[in-house]
Amino acid sequence: MKQLSLMIKPASSLCNMHCRYCFYEDVSSLRQKSSFGIMTAETRRSILEHTFSQLAPKDSLTIVFQGGEPTLAGLDWFEQFVQETISLADPKVSVSYALQTNGLLLDEAWFSFLKKEHFLIGLSLDGPRNLHDACRLDTSGKGTFSRILTVKKGLERSQIPYNALMVLTNTMARHPRQIWNF
Repeated sequence: MKQLSLMIKPASSLCNMHCRYCFYEDVSSLRQKSSFGIMTAETRRSILEHTFSQLAPKDSLTIVFQGGEPTLAGLDWFEQFVQETISLADPKVSVSYALQTNGLLLDEAWFSFLKKEHFLIGLSLDGPRNLHDACRLDTSGKGTFSRILTVKKGLERSQIPYNALMVLTNTMARHPRQIWNF
């Protein structure tokens, strides 16, 4: 029985934040082409066809979406992805989904979809406001803590499983008790 994990970047290096410590922004700025935009339907289908050709009944597949910010691909893109997965997968192959997101685009429509499709969410949240807002800025240079906390509450209200993904900076390392208590 195979257990396969697949990481997909549906929005290449596109992001709707400007975090002070973002290594990916630096990496993508050095490439000949900084972003490849939103993954095309043809590429998406090709990935899925190839992946499912390698799996048999009772195998399991975990698909993780990461970025940049993957939700920039749009809710329709994700809905189509899930529908294609259903149409291509053997019904006896177990498929699960995870999404690493900064959460800024998540709203009630997203919550409904994520709940229905049993997504596990990795929500970028760097502790309490003073630590989070020191580094996790939107493209206007404003802190995102309040908006992310609203999304966290929406995930809880919708009973969508999530975990907090935190980047440990030098500043944060000096405040372990504050982070733990948060």
